[in-house]
Amino acid sequence: MKIDFKVNMQDVNSDYINNEIEAFGAALPPGVSVIQQVDGWNASLSHNLSGVSGDIQLIVASTDDKVLADVPVNDNVIAVKGTVEDAKLYVKFSHFIILDEYQTIRFEAGHTEWKQTDIILCGVSDAKSVDGKIYRHFHQTFDQMEAMDDVGVYDKLIRENTLLLPSSKLFVHEFDRTLSFRMNIWLQHIFTISTSRGELKRTERVSIHGEPARGFPDSAEALLTVISHIDQALGKRYDASATAMLEHFNEQFTVPLKNMLDRGEIGKGALIGQMRRIGIKNIHYKALNKGDAKKLVLAYCFPPYNDTSGNVMAKRIHESGEIVDIISNNMDRIRTRDDKLLNLVSELLDSQFMLDGPQAFSSWGSIESYMYDGYRQFMNHREKYGEIYSRAMFTQSHFLGYEIKRHNPGVKWVAEFSDPLHKDVNAHQRYAPVEDDEYIEGLKRDTDPKYHGLLNDNVFNLCEVLPFLYADELIFTNTHQLRYMMERFDPELQELIRKKATVSQHPTPPAALYSLVQSYYKLDDTVINLAYFGNFYDTRGFRQIELVAKQLYDKGINNFRIHVFTNLNGKTMQFHKGSDFRDYIVLNPYVSYFEFLNLSDRLDILMIFDAQTIGIKPFNPYVPSKLSDYRGSSSFVWAFTEPGSVLDGTIEDKIAITRQHDYHEYAHALENLAGRLGKELYRADMITCSK
Repeated sequence: MKIDFKVNMQDVNSDYINNEIEAFGAALPPGVSVIQQVDGWNASLSHNLSGVSGDIQLIVASTDDKVLADVPVNDNVIAVKGTVEDAKLYVKFSHFIILDEYQTIRFEAGHTEWKQTDIILCGVSDAKSVDGKIYRHFHQTFDQMEAMDDVGVYDKLIRENTLLLPSSKLFVHEFDRTLSFRMNIWLQHIFTISTSRGELKRTERVSIHGEPARGFPDSAEALLTVISHIDQALGKRYDASATAMLEHFNEQFTVPLKNMLDRGEIGKGALIGQMRRIGIKNIHYKALNKGDAKKLVLAYCFPPYNDTSGNVMAKRIHESGEIVDIISNNMDRIRTRDDKLLNLVSELLDSQFMLDGPQAFSSWGSIESYMYDGYRQFMNHREKYGEIYSRAMFTQSHFLGYEIKRHNPGVKWVAEFSDPLHKDVNAHQRYAPVEDDEYIEGLKRDTDPKYHGLLNDNVFNLCEVLPFLYADELIFTNTHQLRYMMERFDPELQELIRKKATVSQHPTPPAALYSLVQSYYKLDDTVINLAYFGNFYDTRGFRQIELVAKQLYDKGINNFRIHVFTNLNGKTMQFHKGSDFRDYIVLNPYVSYFEFLNLSDRLDILMIFDAQTIGIKPFNPYVPSKLSDYRGSSSFVWAFTEPGSVLDGTIEDKIAITRQHDYHEYAHALENLAGRLGKELYRADMITCSK
C-alpha cells in the first residue's frame, strides 16, 4: 500500500525538492537494526541476543557498565553506553526498530527484499490490551484495505511498537527524556510516516512480543511536550495529507487537556497562555472549545473555501469573540479550498458541520438541501443554542435561519446582508424560482395576511423578506444599503426593519494575520508600487486601471507600477496586450487570502473603486469589502469614488479620496501620496511607455 507524503507540494520545484530529500540518505544494506535500551540484564535481552545473525543487528544501549561488559560484542552486536539517541549512530541496515527492555523480537528468514523506503508492519503476540487487539485486527485485515486516505488508519499503525522503519528516518525524532518510552515511539512513528514516500507492507516473518506501558501522559506538562513536538512538525511545509495526519494527532493529545478543563483542574486562559509561552503555534482550538458554543452560525459557504462572503463571516466571528458552531456546505465544485483561512476563526470554533448538499449560487435544490439537512443538524444539538446568525450572500443561509426560527421562536435570529439581493448592481431584478408550491403555501399559512403580497416564488425576494419579517436583528454594512433595501416596502414595514437594523461595516482582520503567510512577490522599492486586488466586472475592469495609468503618464508621472491581481481571462489579457500603457501595469492571477494580506502590507498604495451606479441607482448602496482588509495594512489607500457614496464620505488619515470622473485630480492625488512616501514621481530610466 502506497504512502506518498511530500513537502512543498505547491512549489514549482516540488518534485525536485522531494527527490533530493530522498537521495540525501545514504543507502544501507538490506536488513534490520534493533536498538534496545535496558537498565539491567533480563530474559528479553538474552532472547534478542540469541537471534542475531546475518542481516540482523542488535545495538544494546545502557548506562549500566556491568550490563555492557556482559554483552557478547561481535560484528552484529554492539554495546553502547548511553541512550537510544547514542545507539542510532551505529545503525547499519536499511531498517530499524527501537524496543523497550522487556520486548523481544523474533525473525524468520526472507525479509531482505524490502526496499529502502518501505515501512513494514510486524506481527504481534500476547496482545491483551485494547490497543494491542486493535493493532492485531488491523494487521490481519491489512491486505483488504484499498487506500491510506483516512488519518484514522495511522492511529491504528502506531498503537503498538511493531513497525520496522526506514533507517533514513532515524533522526526525524529525537527522544525526549521527559516523555515515556511509549510516547517517544509514537512520535518516532508519526514523524516517520508523515515524511515518507514509499510502500506500507505487512510481514509474517517478524513478530514482537511484549507491550510498552499503556496510557497517555497524565499531566498537562507532559501532554504539552508531546503537542509541542507535533507543532514543530506542523510548522514545516508538508503536503495536505501529511498536515491532516499531524493535525489528527495534535487533536488526539489536546482532547485530554480539554477533559482537564472541564473538570476544573486547569483554567483555559492559563492553558492557552502556557501553550503560547512554550511556542506552540498550531493550538487545536476546536478540541479545547468542544461543547462550549452557545451560538450557531449559518454560512453556506465558509472557510476553508475561499469566498469573500465566507471570509467576512469568519471575521465577524472573530470580532464577536464568542465561541460558535458552524453549519456550512461542501463547496469543492465551485470554490477553491485554502485551509489556512480557518485561521480567521480557529480560536473561536467549537464544531463545524459541513453538509454535502448540491453546490450552487441560488438553485432551489441547493437551498432545500441545505435548509432541511441543516435543520436536522440544529436539532441534534438544539439545547446548546440561544442564538443563530446567518449571512447572505449565499441565499441558502437565510432560508435555514428562517426554518430554525419558524420552529423555535425562542431562539434569537440575527441576519446579515452583504449586499442588496433583490436587485443586482445594474438595478436589474434577480430571479431564481422556488420550485415548491407547497413551501410558498406554508409561508403564507405562517405569515400575517397583510404580508402575503410580498411572498412569491422568487428566491432573492424571499431571502430579503423572511429576515425582515422574522429575524430579531438585522445587520447592514452601511446606511445606504439599509435605505436602498427598504425603499421598495410600505412605511410600516420600513419602520419594522429600521427598528431591528444595526449598521456595521465589514470587520478588519487582526494584525497578526498580515504576517501569517510570507509573499515572495518581487517589488522594486524605488518605484511607487500601486496595487489593485479583486474581480473585474462589467462596471469595474481593466479600462479603469488603464485610465489611471494614462492620466498619470500624461501629467509627466512615470515612476510607478500598478500590480493587478485579478481573475485573468482572455479578454483582460487582450486589453493589456493592446494597451499603450501596458509597461506600467503588471497583470497577475489571484493570490491566496493570506498572501493578499501580506502583500497589502508591503505595497505603497492600495487602489479601491466604488461600484458605478450613477444613472443606474438613486444612490450607491455598496462599500467594497476590500476596504476592511486594507484598513488593517500599513499601506495608503487610494479610493476612486462616486459623489455621495459611503466611501466618498470616508475621512481617515491613510485614505486618499478621488472622484472617479475627476480625471484631472489623479496626478495631484498621487503627487500628495508620493510626497508622504518620500518617492519621486519621474525618472528618465522609467520611460518605457509604448504610447
